[in-house]
Amino acid sequence: MNITKADTKRLVWVDYMKAFSIMAVVLFHTQIMPEIRTAVYLVCLPAFFFSAGMFTNTELSPKDFFLKKTLRLLVPYLIWGLLTWVFWYFILPLFGPSYNSEVTWWQPLLGMLYGRGSELYHNVPLWFLCCMMSLEWIYYLVCRQKRQIVRWVAIIGIAVIGCLLAHWGQNWVWGISAACIILPVYAVGAEYKSFFQSNVRALKPYIWIPVLVICLAGLWVGYTYNGDIKLCDSIIGNPSLYYITVFSAVGLWMPVSLLLEKSRLPLRILRYMGQNTLLILCAHIMTFSIIKGIALLCHIPLPFWVTTAGSVVLCLSTVLLLLPVAYLIHRYCPWMISPLPLRTKTES
Repeated sequence: MNITKADTKRLVWVDYMKAFSIMAVVLFHTQIMPEIRTAVYLVCLPAFFFSAGMFTNTELSPKDFFLKKTLRLLVPYLIWGLLTWVFWYFILPLFGPSYNSEVTWWQPLLGMLYGRGSELYHNVPLWFLCCMMSLEWIYYLVCRQKRQIVRWVAIIGIAVIGCLLAHWGQNWVWGISAACIILPVYAVGAEYKSFFQSNVRALKPYIWIPVLVICLAGLWVGYTYNGDIKLCDSIIGNPSLYYITVFSAVGLWMPVSLLLEKSRLPLRILRYMGQNTLLILCAHIMTFSIIKGIALLCHIPLPFWVTTAGSVVLCLSTVLLLLPVAYLIHRYCPWMISPLPLRTKTES
């Protein structure tokens, strides 16, 4: 896990922010108690959409945008979708009946065509990749308009449409309705990328203290008054409270990550985790089953994983186990998580 010379060009604080977010994603998918699960979900996704917006490039031609953006998500989606389907259908039943035992073999494959989390029985988190592909194309089309004020009118209008679809219980294929909802978060990162990539580092640490307080208050309001939300199913509750929550989540991770970057602490594992969120996202559900199977051989009963302690242990062990896997994949078969060598000097 050596940090190469090219890594020094990265925005380290973005790696930290993505690392915290992916750990929250993994913890959310454990069987941790519902109260904690709800709180974790509030902070696990917004930073991914925001950071993706920071590194978008709408100056590309449609062909190049497809090659440089869409394929980098579509290829891992198909590879990991099929790989985890093989594990789900052929291997998982050997260890006893699973919660998907009543699902026929073809339903997850059909679900991959639709890209909806509720139909990706074998690997629900893959819906995020579909949503991100739809989101990037929606913003790319919006940016055909060069005037920023017009872009923001379109962005807000699309977000309103997404909220109406959520209100009507509509969950369109390939996460389109979810992409419409989360578009403002992505757009803030994209529209003000120069500030977040350069100027935000120059802000004094004491400025972040009131930001943290405000964002924690915003998350508390969302947790207390908006109840359970689930973006993959276009369930957002009250739209105003939802947007307060998601922007507060970004505002929470950003100062924490910037302060860690300024501290210069040797957090290489955290950085490496943030650089490999795609692999962790795609593989952590399958890794859960592998860890539980090994634990059974060590006489650790399954009920342990339902406890809070068991959920935390499962989350941490899954992430740590996938880091060396990421190293091996980067070394021997990088196409599984990055089909084309397309990183630029400013991308993180």
